[in-house]
Amino acid sequence: MKAGITDGKGRLWLEDLPLPEPGEYQCLCKNLVCATCTGTDKKIIQNALFEGMQYPGILGHESVGVVVETGRKVRNIHKGDIMIRPTAVYPQTTFAGFHSLWGAYAEYGLVTDTAALLQDHPETVLNYYCQYQMKLPADLGLDPGDAVMLITLKEVLGYADSIGVRLNMPVMLTGVGSVGLTFCHALRLLGAYPVIVAARRPSDFELALKLGADYVINTSTQDLKETVMEITKGHGVDRIIDATGNVEYVKQSLPALSENGRLSPYATYPSEVVLTDWIPQEKILEGVTGEVRTHDFICSAVRHGQLNLADLYSHRLPFEDLEKGFELIRRKEAFKIVFDF
Repeated sequence: MKAGITDGKGRLWLEDLPLPEPGEYQCLCKNLVCATCTGTDKKIIQNALFEGMQYPGILGHESVGVVVETGRKVRNIHKGDIMIRPTAVYPQTTFAGFHSLWGAYAEYGLVTDTAALLQDHPETVLNYYCQYQMKLPADLGLDPGDAVMLITLKEVLGYADSIGVRLNMPVMLTGVGSVGLTFCHALRLLGAYPVIVAARRPSDFELALKLGADYVINTSTQDLKETVMEITKGHGVDRIIDATGNVEYVKQSLPALSENGRLSPYATYPSEVVLTDWIPQEKILEGVTGEVRTHDFICSAVRHGQLNLADLYSHRLPFEDLEKGFELIRRKEAFKIVFDF
């Protein structure tokens, strides 16, 4: 099978590897698509995400696949099931000499029947990645390229909920890349109002408005605080969610906060950055992603036609064009790419 490998020094290439072999509680999946988590993948390729990441490794954590083989003790997953996040190599393990960089960029991957495993062996300590490997209900009828968008959408929806976003809460997003656009959709589902997007590159403003933003602010030409106060009738925003990872830019956004407003840093910052050197601790509200607990809610939203999943990615390419796709991202000609196997 083909797999996408990076050395953490800026290189990305395809390598021929054997198929992973499922254990007795595992299933082999033929991946249908994988997708970029654009900012994270770019950082991993440059070894700029976390200290201690091991290379070379199989990249990617957004994949959707169909089950083609099941282990002999699997009971809750069946051939033909569509699964989220099959991986060629689980975190903290290696496969064919390559480390796990979450392992989704591969033609085949594994999922684990955790319910059966824990029922038979309750003392088992699961690999944390297993929790994200969930079944897509058969009645959703989603195109695989649209289905893989559910991963980031579930993450950001859970994050927004964890920081207390609620009905009629004024919220501002800094940044309008793939994550910022997905947040627009999630915040609309939660009932936030107004949803304001602030960014220096207005090329995606139209799409942000389509996906749920109520207002957009071009911070290269508009005064941020003045515009926010005009929109919110002097109140300010109760939450700023940063999707840029640019701590200087985020600091400049703080005057737009309401009296009791908080900044929530969703993006990752360079390893040398200490956020509290830039932002007062009392103004920071950390959140957590909630991909597992939002799964059923998002599936229901699909059934009710509430999602515009095809708008959450800009390009669709064959997997053989993995390097080409990341070059498009580097040149800012694409914001999120789905690769078909």
